[in-house]
Amino acid sequence: MEKITNWLISLFRLDTKDRVKNYGYFEGLLSIILNLLLFFIKLILGKLFNSIALLADAFHTLSDVFTSFLVVVGFKISAKPPDEHHPFGHGRVERIFALLIAFLLIGAGLEFFLNSLKRLVAPQPVFSNFWVISILLFSILVKEFLTGVSQKLGEKINSPSLQADAWHHRTDSIATALVLIGFIFYRFGFFRLDGFFGIGISGLIIYTGIKIIVETSNILVGFAPSPALVSRIKEIAQGVEGVKDAHEIQVHDYGKRRIVTIHISLKNDTHLDVAHRTGEEVAEAIKSEMGETEVIVHLDPEKK
Repeated sequence: MEKITNWLISLFRLDTKDRVKNYGYFEGLLSIILNLLLFFIKLILGKLFNSIALLADAFHTLSDVFTSFLVVVGFKISAKPPDEHHPFGHGRVERIFALLIAFLLIGAGLEFFLNSLKRLVAPQPVFSNFWVISILLFSILVKEFLTGVSQKLGEKINSPSLQADAWHHRTDSIATALVLIGFIFYRFGFFRLDGFFGIGISGLIIYTGIKIIVETSNILVGFAPSPALVSRIKEIAQGVEGVKDAHEIQVHDYGKRRIVTIHISLKNDTHLDVAHRTGEEVAEAIKSEMGETEVIVHLDPEKK
């Protein structure tokens, strides 16, 4: 999937200009188009073959269109430049939309759980034919393709909303797979196994949604940077000539933009213009490593 994603990035030139916004728009629009295509195919064939399972799966797929629409809106708002009331930009808006998608994910998991419980308590007969099974298999392939692309794009720009949307695609894929499993089990007289599978999978989906909420909320509240990141920033700063020590490192995450504050210690007899130049070199070194980052350097005298 990595190669396919890179090919799509190259084909649609997603790395030009605003890379983060391009990735978000592309994933959202691709998801909307393919989900609408799947919805109409399932709807038409479901009515044609009078398949309740296919009709139900069609409207489950349609719900993912709304989720992907949230992704596009979230990236559109987060791409707005800083203004008088939001001097650090709107990057955290994307994480708010990630929370919304995570809640939808938990809702889908609860729906899976209730439906699986019903199948467990009162198994229902399911019937199929070649065309219904073929369409469901095609749907699984498309949804797994969307899952893979969303995951890879999300990893490349560290986007929680794309990761959440990837999981939402997977829930649709799992729901379709459970319908297929139900067809198979019913033919062999195993009426409750798909219910057991569904309950286990619903637990995984709910757990994933809660995990996304916790991770995203931590960043919105102001989660401390990882020790590894702090250590790396300190290493970069102390690699600049004249810096004796780097300490009191803080990192504030605003989505696309991060602000790093750092204190560096210089020799007590360092001339003012040299100290100023050293501070600028530290800031540039950190920026070159971390990308779109504002670095605030405080100059301290060397401790005796």
